[in-house]
Amino acid sequence: MPYSAPVHGFQHFAETWLVPAQLFFTMLGMGATLGVRDFVELVRRPHGVALGLLLQMVAVPLIAVAFVWLLGIPPGWAVGLFLVAAVPGGAASNLLTFIGKGSVPLSLAVTTLTTLISLVSVPIVLRLTASQHLPDDFSLPTLRVIREIGLWLLGPLALGMVFRRIRPQHSRRIEKIGVRTGIVLIVIIALSSVGSGRLAVLEHGPWPPARIALFALLLLVLAPQLCRLFGQDDPSTVAISVEVVVRNTSIGLLLVHYFFPGQAEQGEVLYTCLLYAGLAAPSTVPLLLRHRRGKSAVLFRAPKPADPAPEAISSR
Repeated sequence: MPYSAPVHGFQHFAETWLVPAQLFFTMLGMGATLGVRDFVELVRRPHGVALGLLLQMVAVPLIAVAFVWLLGIPPGWAVGLFLVAAVPGGAASNLLTFIGKGSVPLSLAVTTLTTLISLVSVPIVLRLTASQHLPDDFSLPTLRVIREIGLWLLGPLALGMVFRRIRPQHSRRIEKIGVRTGIVLIVIIALSSVGSGRLAVLEHGPWPPARIALFALLLLVLAPQLCRLFGQDDPSTVAISVEVVVRNTSIGLLLVHYFFPGQAEQGEVLYTCLLYAGLAAPSTVPLLLRHRRGKSAVLFRAPKPADPAPEAISSR
């Protein structure tokens, strides 16, 4: 199944227009809950951002390499997992962190930084893990990535923060409209993807989807433990863990055509990206529910609430 079949109809409309609209409304709504001091606090306490970058850029690719080696995964499926591991965290992680009452400023900071760094890190990771399958003309769509960060991530986020600053009495309403619209659009996009027939889950038998699901579960289990090992509180653990699990597979889909052109293995790379994208967000639900209910974000550990930040609290 080479990566050549175009997407038509409503699915094309959903991927072209609804996905950026969902990002816009979500970032606008979350921006209406944040102030500049929330991000200043990250500068004063940069450990969470540093750990998020370390896990995203180094730990996840290493876990993918070990996972592929231990299970003896064939080349097409292996490259698909390497591609998933190489891309940065996805913007959907910000909404999930918001829903799970994690640290939204930390989530946004890690998403933005890892996406910018990915312009350099993705080629490096793929050269190290899948060099034998990578053509010499491999390159990232740099301008497209930068444009999308500005238009659909930082732009609406800043707009929401401005609304909160100049019209604080309406910020709660903007938050509700933005976040709820984003959730509705995500549901529509998901239903469209399922109904389009673009992905037949059992097309390759039970083992490929089982391996992909196991990889997502492995990240979900390891990320909180690593966060606690490095002293992160529960809100930061939720933000970083969701960021680790929910990858920006949209970037991955832009790169699928570089691998195994015209060969069946290209379909395996595409399948891996699509199925992982569908499994990642739902797999974080237990973590989000545990934290919302006041339980520890880390299994078998006591809760660790965030340290109070007097200046940040007083500014709200």
